[in-house]
Amino acid sequence: MRRVLEERAREAGFDLIGVARAEPLRGGGERLREWQEAGMAADMGYMQRPVELLSDPKKLQKSARSVVSLGVSYYPGDHPENEGGGRVARYAWGLDYHEILKGRLFRLRKELEEELGVRIKARGFTDAVPLLERSAAQHAGLGFFGRNSCLINGEIGSYFFIADLILDLDLDPDPPGKGTCGRCTRCMDKCPTGAIKAPGVVDARLCISYLTIENEGEIPRELRPKVGDWAFGCDVCQEVCPYNKTKASRSRWPEFSGEAGSGPYLEIEEVLKIRTDEEFEGRFGGTPLTRPGRAGLLRNCCVAAGNLKLAKVVPALVLALREDPSSLVRGHAAWALGEIGGAEEALKRAYESERDTWCLQEIGLSLAGGTTEATLG
Repeated sequence: MRRVLEERAREAGFDLIGVARAEPLRGGGERLREWQEAGMAADMGYMQRPVELLSDPKKLQKSARSVVSLGVSYYPGDHPENEGGGRVARYAWGLDYHEILKGRLFRLRKELEEELGVRIKARGFTDAVPLLERSAAQHAGLGFFGRNSCLINGEIGSYFFIADLILDLDLDPDPPGKGTCGRCTRCMDKCPTGAIKAPGVVDARLCISYLTIENEGEIPRELRPKVGDWAFGCDVCQEVCPYNKTKASRSRWPEFSGEAGSGPYLEIEEVLKIRTDEEFEGRFGGTPLTRPGRAGLLRNCCVAAGNLKLAKVVPALVLALREDPSSLVRGHAAWALGEIGGAEEALKRAYESERDTWCLQEIGLSLAGGTTEATLG
């Protein structure tokens, strides 16, 4: 059975295949509990669910005997030189990996049933059910936890998606993944916000990926300059990793290339003009970029524009400040205009017509140079 699994998984395009017994992930569960208790999950409710649920495959399928972890490289290459766009994390250049991987998993299960001549009870998923997938993959031998909490494989680095099949089959397990970062602390040293608090411990409240994707509210003012030009996610801790500098190879899946989706950068000016959810879905549907929603992505583009000091985007920011239905967008547009400068009259007019208290504060701070609240009559 194991041979058939590996052959079919390779044929399906997966780069890594590993098997673990369907047993509780005790080490991962304890790390999760400590992380939750420290408040580092921010407001991600799905990461605050009971540890027992997140760390036990049999909570998802009572008949589970084995957990098959599969890895596929999504590395699309390096970012080209930025010419004024909002940077996108590499995993999101192409199409939505949830849908792409789910289809391959279901086909793999069907092929296993046909070749083995047995009915297989299985659950297939990627990043979509309550299971510590990286811990499961480490148990299955796919890699080791780096200081940035990413799973690192000695052959392909860390730019890979993890997909899982929970099966009611007894398969020979692999030894757990082993490896070390040695004395390297580059990811901790280079994290723009200092989010990596200890080896393997990332405070989501500071992580740019959380701030620009899962976060539904404002990006705290003190963190906005540190977000830089990232409009969706962040790759810094992976970019500086020696394993990725020497091991990362381009994905063989065309669905994850920049040509398949939105690519490495967003045209900030065009994104800021999107006013409705229908427009947003028409532009980004089928890609990971829908995750933060319209207001969230425009918020991110405002911050990137402010950090890049993009004068050419000022008209679009002024329109967003005046017309966008979301106070989240209007407030961050005000911040960006304050960072770029030269839009004082537009900010004053917006201050006179704005009714949202938080937006008024943001406009006032921009008019006052970003240090204190402005007092305008």
